Amino acid sequence: MIIDFSLKNFRSFKNEQVFSFLAEHTSNRLSENFVQIEGNKYSVLKTSGVYGANASGKSNLLLGIEALRYLICLSGDSKDGDPISCYEPFKLSSDTVNSPTKFEIEFLLNGLRYVYEVEFNSTKILSELLSYYPTTHPAVLFKRQEEDSWENIYFGSHYKGGKKKHPFFENSTYLSKAGNSADSPKIIRQVYNYFRSDIFRLGTGERAGVLEWKSKPDFVKKVSKILTKVDTGISGIRFDEEESENNNLKFGKEVPEEIKRLISKSEQLRPIFLHESGNGESIEFTKQMESSGTQKLYELLPLLLTSLSSGGVLLLDELDNSLHPHIAEFIIQLFNTPEVNVNNAQLLFTTHNINLMSPKILRRDQIWLTEKNNGETILIGLSEFDKSTVKQDSPFRKWYAQGRFGAIPRIDMDAITSIFLDEEK
Repeated sequence: MIIDFSLKNFRSFKNEQVFSFLAEHTSNRLSENFVQIEGNKYSVLKTSGVYGANASGKSNLLLGIEALRYLICLSGDSKDGDPISCYEPFKLSSDTVNSPTKFEIEFLLNGLRYVYEVEFNSTKILSELLSYYPTTHPAVLFKRQEEDSWENIYFGSHYKGGKKKHPFFENSTYLSKAGNSADSPKIIRQVYNYFRSDIFRLGTGERAGVLEWKSKPDFVKKVSKILTKVDTGISGIRFDEEESENNNLKFGKEVPEEIKRLISKSEQLRPIFLHESGNGESIEFTKQMESSGTQKLYELLPLLLTSLSSGGVLLLDELDNSLHPHIAEFIIQLFNTPEVNVNNAQLLFTTHNINLMSPKILRRDQIWLTEKNNGETILIGLSEFDKSTVKQDSPFRKWYAQGRFGAIPRIDMDAITSIFLDEEK
């Protein structure tokens, strides 16, 4: 589980901003929305939503986590001298346009807390640190500084049980090389595999899905059953083994060849949606014949089910896009229902749907806001507002719509009206 994530000098984030899944201890309201860990010392939320105007930086928060995943999982494949593709500094200031980007994430894995930090520029990893908490005090597993090569990186006393020194170029993280090596200590491989296999992101307009899920009958059956229970009119799904019209896919250079082959193979299975007619006959619909909401839910469900099964983290950009508010609420409730989310998976989503901003669905510590200040994204949690003013049972939706929390579009209607009048003249 992710505990918190901070980013600095990345896209619209100039100064360090911190997002946290930590729950407030002051209230047990909606207690099913969090899980208590380390002997109930603190609690971690299962879901959080980010609100804000268009272009306020909501998506960039999710992209920051995705960039961190790239550094951990794929930077080890870079050739010597390749630029670091996820280096995207804040461009609206001369102070930051060439300055380093920094990510830090604290997460829970196999009952232990870990902290990973990385700082980099366009060509080089400047620093890297992985520590964890075997006791109440942190212990450094490895530490890399700008002047360190792969031969003199620092290793803590807890780094044992395998090979330590793995050659890497200066544009690769140590974790990306050591984590993908069979002779590394188990603890390092577990951290690497957590980011590789248990964090999923679906961006706006992107297609999702789990590789080869279409060839797994039990998985297909589960997706079909859920679609029949959310009023889509679908009675079942099958796949035709023939090339689809989207078989000429283009991939970025960072996508491994094995993944390209698996995706291309999956694309050759065309979904057929079955609908029952009035006389009981089964009628076939292609995907294009279904509504945009049904198509999105079909694309999303395999990713959603996989994250729930693995206890992973699902990052959803614009949860409300093409989905009815009740369906969006249903997705949040799946993660907040202990009987369903038995492995403590997490959902982090962005949205404009203020119907979800309800004290019956989300606690105040589950709601985050993004707002621009001179082009810079400022991230603030609703839990940072005064507790005597913004309480757990406050009408979040109403107050947000009224602008009391900020993070809404500023529209100059008079100026826009003048533009139309000037054109008529």
